Amino acid sequence: MRVSVSHPEWMDITGPDGAVTHGADQDWFPDPWQQRAGCGPTAAALIFAYLSQLRPEWAPLYPEGVMERAAFTAHMVRVWDYVTPRFHGLNQPELMVEGMAAYAASRGLSLSPALLAFPAARTKRPPWEEVEDFVRRSLARDCPVAFLNLHNGRVKELDWWHWVTITALEDGRAEILDSGNRLTIDFHLWYETTRRRGGFVSALGERL
Repeated sequence: MRVSVSHPEWMDITGPDGAVTHGADQDWFPDPWQQRAGCGPTAAALIFAYLSQLRPEWAPLYPEGVMERAAFTAHMVRVWDYVTPRFHGLNQPELMVEGMAAYAASRGLSLSPALLAFPAARTKRPPWEEVEDFVRRSLARDCPVAFLNLHNGRVKELDWWHWVTITALEDGRAEILDSGNRLTIDFHLWYETTRRRGGFVSALGERL
């Protein structure tokens, strides 16, 4: 059964030439280090922008309120100050949880993001059904999922050591937003073939 955020078009962004991207691109950051390490803040900024359109009380998450590249890039820079990559990038999902909560607090809101950690050791990993259920429950609450993939396994469409945004899930396949593109990946194949740790973060936690 397919589950998806209700308005994926809310994450489309119009560029200065009128072209529309599906989601944002970390290359929009003004600083070279931000461009290199900014996939996590980019995913967080996109999720905040989506949530800001769901409820009036969440509008402060993206006060500009327009899905236009210049305004959204300023939003990405603001989010970076809270969802801040370290020397090896934002390579721990716990950093995403802490950064999302801190950014929300800076906007006068309280968020308690939920985390599903994905260890490198196969014997310690959650079963596929648990991973699938975590993503499904978040999407059913109309909250995109931030997905940290440190090794893409046999999924060629995924970059390794990278955050993307999951917007839909159906029969083991996931729709993601990455670098301004909407892609469909074999999510179950990633689960079976990835060799490193990773993680999944739902900004709304268990809230309804």
